[in-house]
Amino acid sequence: MRKKIRYRQFFLLFVDVILMYASLIISLMLRRGDFPPSSVLQVHLYHFSIIFVVWIIIFYTLGFYRLDLNFCDWNYAKLLATGLMVAGLSSILYFYGPLGVLIAPKTVQFLLLTVFGILLWTWRFLYGKIYRAKRKQEAGVGFIGYSKEVRDIIRKLDQQTPIGYDIRFVFSEDFDPKADIGSIPFLHECGQLRETIRNSSVDFIVLPGKQSLNPEISRELYNLLDMGLKFISLTDFYEAIFRRVPIRAISEMWFLENIDLKHRSNYEFFKEAGDRILSSLLFLICLPFFPLIALIIKLESPGPVFFTQERIGRFGVPYMIIKFRTMRVQDNDFSPTKKNDSRITKFGSFLRSSRIDELPQLINIIKGEMCIIGPRPERPELARELARAIPYYQQRHLVKPGITGWDQVSGEYHSPSIEDTQKKLQFDLYYLKNLSFSLDFSIIFKTVMVVFRREGR
Repeated sequence: MRKKIRYRQFFLLFVDVILMYASLIISLMLRRGDFPPSSVLQVHLYHFSIIFVVWIIIFYTLGFYRLDLNFCDWNYAKLLATGLMVAGLSSILYFYGPLGVLIAPKTVQFLLLTVFGILLWTWRFLYGKIYRAKRKQEAGVGFIGYSKEVRDIIRKLDQQTPIGYDIRFVFSEDFDPKADIGSIPFLHECGQLRETIRNSSVDFIVLPGKQSLNPEISRELYNLLDMGLKFISLTDFYEAIFRRVPIRAISEMWFLENIDLKHRSNYEFFKEAGDRILSSLLFLICLPFFPLIALIIKLESPGPVFFTQERIGRFGVPYMIIKFRTMRVQDNDFSPTKKNDSRITKFGSFLRSSRIDELPQLINIIKGEMCIIGPRPERPELARELARAIPYYQQRHLVKPGITGWDQVSGEYHSPSIEDTQKKLQFDLYYLKNLSFSLDFSIIFKTVMVVFRREGR
């Protein structure tokens, strides 16, 4: 299922790249009045291939390859305009910056952005129209059992049809007439399954998570194998749709089946080495700016420049976190930060939204206490309270905490409350299950976008 989503994203990327090179050739033809000679074409292809890689990174960071985008509305048009503007600035920096590039294609750059913008918008608009027209041809999904997770999936797919799945029925023995599933058929008798599946072209059957099926339902589903159905667990389907793990639908067995840190020992070794090298370089680059930041902090409010506090690290080992102070010391009980917290200073708000306040944590990374990407570290007393209230909370400590992570780039604000921490844990467990360099790079690009948008915490 996840492969299906990846395939569609790769298809969007592939066509975008084709349009980039097609737009470049068209721009050169418009500029010269005929097809460019091989020498001119070769030098432009070389330099613009480098630029196109940067463009793809920019577009990915901005979210161009999310399948839940509506390519036919005004919001996408604004996103496209932003992407083209940033892409154009990157081209200007490449040709007229310190790299000393020998060519300066001003007119070609303008024509390229114009032609590519028109082609890209047209292609995505048509793709969105065709996808909406083919909604009835999307993979049909049937759910065995009804739960909060099933309800969340129904709402998600109803709002974002480009994902490619259409719900055909929900089966539950405990029929709930108040279930919020809209016009989706709600079945409550085993005898209804085969006929409904045959008449509604069902491709997937989603089985409940840790709940066990009674023998009658299991036997009925077993007898449906001749219909060529694919059976998938609720946890896997939920994860593919939301890219987080549903805590209520998993058990201890889920961890035994999905968490394998030994298999990822090479990944952890190279990640830690890369984190320490990169953090050392970033610390040396940023160090000259520390005195200026410290001066502004001191001028705005009395108190220390740095904020230090005990946090829980990997395997529950405590350490002292280091940040630039962003809150007033006076009348501060140092309780967990809330959204729009009045204790945050004006300069502190800027430091938080730009993530500059996190820079001293590079020292924690160099010492091996943290990493660049990982779950957000919590205070010991708060972690103990959350561990008592939330199942599997301690498992987030199987990896080192990070400056940024999958939860931080989710687009949601999560406070230290029990309810919000449960949501954070869903993202943390997804990261723990899917540890990889590709996921880390994705988080880095998304973090850049969060900083670009100045989204506070």
